[in-house]
Amino acid sequence: MTTNDALPQRTQTGHTTHDRIRRANIAEAAGGFDGFVPLEWVKDSGASVSQTLMRWDQAQLAEVPAGKGWDVVRMDRSAGWRTVTALRTAGAEVGPVLHNSDHVDVLVPLGSVAEWDQDGASVLAEGEVLLVPPPAVVAPHTLLAHSWIVPPGTTLTDGMALYEAYAAASASMAMDGTR
Repeated sequence: MTTNDALPQRTQTGHTTHDRIRRANIAEAAGGFDGFVPLEWVKDSGASVSQTLMRWDQAQLAEVPAGKGWDVVRMDRSAGWRTVTALRTAGAEVGPVLHNSDHVDVLVPLGSVAEWDQDGASVLAEGEVLLVPPPAVVAPHTLLAHSWIVPPGTTLTDGMALYEAYAAASASMAMDGTR
């Protein structure tokens, strides 16, 4: 018996190099977080973190409900991009912003947009599901036509700042005839 025969043999797990790379990309999804994916926003929503990570590992969108840990304001895509630009121009702190081919969703503190009355945007109902890619999938990259404009981190967008930025973006769009 040789020395190598006496050592325990590593079994094949069926994971390819591509699988390991994808897992590493998920693990480092939000640079600046010491290699850890910020998952408090998933926990706060009431969604299963393990289910979320499993779906992301399978290159699928995770289902995360709104209205439990944070609210979501949904607006059409062009108004949403202009709103994010207006927020940044105003120097506001911008939290997670998600987009797909139809709309933009902005995560805000729970209850901060209860009085939302802007035409063309709405607050999602409690339990309404968002389909979210991993935080590493940031525009222009997409997963199943979904992407983050601003990935989840440690802050949410202030509801009043969002209200004002959306109003400014809507007025700008009306003036240049894009609305």
